[in-house]
Amino acid sequence: MRITGELNGGYHDPAEVRRNVWIGANATILAGVTIGDDAVVAAASVVTKNVPARSIVVGSPARVVRSVPE
Repeated sequence: MRITGELNGGYHDPAEVRRNVWIGANATILAGVTIGDDAVVAAASVVTKNVPARSIVVGSPARVVRSVPE
């Protein structure tokens, strides 16, 4: 899934959400960020950087708190 946004009349890089991602309520994902396969974004988190596959991110700004082995 690719999410595009328009801000002040100019288009920005889309955010990319890969396969099997869970996004909690009120989470914010900034433009240009990629969220890897099987990742989890906690509720009310602000994702400012790319999220590795199979990771759990929490907070504002979001940080990796755990990685899930394959």
